[in-house]
Amino acid sequence: MEAVRNFNVREFILGTAITTSLFLVVVLSPVVGFVFCLLAPLPIALFTWRMGRVPGIAMFLLSIGLLAAVFKIGGFVESLPFFLVLGSAGILIPEVLRRVQGIEAAVGLSVVAYLALIGAALLGYSLAVDRSVADIVRSYVDESVRYSLALYEEIGLPREQIEQLKESAPEVAAWVVHHGPALLVTGVTFFVWLNVLGLRLLSQGRDPAFPDFGDLACWKMPDWVVWFVIAAGAAMIVPEEAAQVAGLNVLIVALFLYLLQGLSIVQFFFRQKNIPRYLRALFYALIVLYQYLLVFVSAVGLFDIWVDFRKMNRPASDTTA
Repeated sequence: MEAVRNFNVREFILGTAITTSLFLVVVLSPVVGFVFCLLAPLPIALFTWRMGRVPGIAMFLLSIGLLAAVFKIGGFVESLPFFLVLGSAGILIPEVLRRVQGIEAAVGLSVVAYLALIGAALLGYSLAVDRSVADIVRSYVDESVRYSLALYEEIGLPREQIEQLKESAPEVAAWVVHHGPALLVTGVTFFVWLNVLGLRLLSQGRDPAFPDFGDLACWKMPDWVVWFVIAAGAAMIVPEEAAQVAGLNVLIVALFLYLLQGLSIVQFFFRQKNIPRYLRALFYALIVLYQYLLVFVSAVGLFDIWVDFRKMNRPASDTTA
């Protein structure tokens, strides 16, 4: 049986208000809303961790109910299933954290469970509208590309660039569909990782029951993961499109994991050199703005296998991750 604190009405009301507000920002301001979307389940997760499963589900359902009332007025009812899936991460993550130890197990099992939930939701929607999942995904990608083009026009991107983007839109959509599995896995992993770390930050020093992930600045991938990178690279030079697509999917996921290791290395040196927090925040903002820095940090994570930047010289384990 889960050990929880006494029910706190003030926290319940505050958590419900914050969750509903985050959901509304996602709908009303898509650009800013993307950032809020990543952290929208966090209030639910925090309340579920502190108060238990039943109060957490109650807060989630009340938030969805309030959102449904607003959507009925504003005409966004069709978006409600998305928020049901999004907010459910706030219930799922604490449930996993109560059962496992170590950052790898916590994030990994949460990702698997959340992907299964997304798959079930897609399948249910597919049966409800009598369309294949592949057709739904293709339609969603095409709509997202069109929305992005409209957004670029809105923010004043030069007309010439808009036309170039419109010409390349079909190829972009096809690439996203072919590599959708990797994009989904990396997106869900980043989403779960961010919320697990957010929950850890809010619970650290306040809740001794929260799992001890150890020093995450010393976290590293198992060395054998590099064989997935090598196998993916080999598949990409095979003169067969299916092998190349599969290889690139695996490579995207593996390099994303090495990106997380690279970020751990960056954090290690930030701490070692006592870099001010505002400079750290600036560096992370630059990573978001300039994608080539993502490649650089991923490369740092990958080559750490041989270089051992942090001079640890010891295998990683769940208890020290």
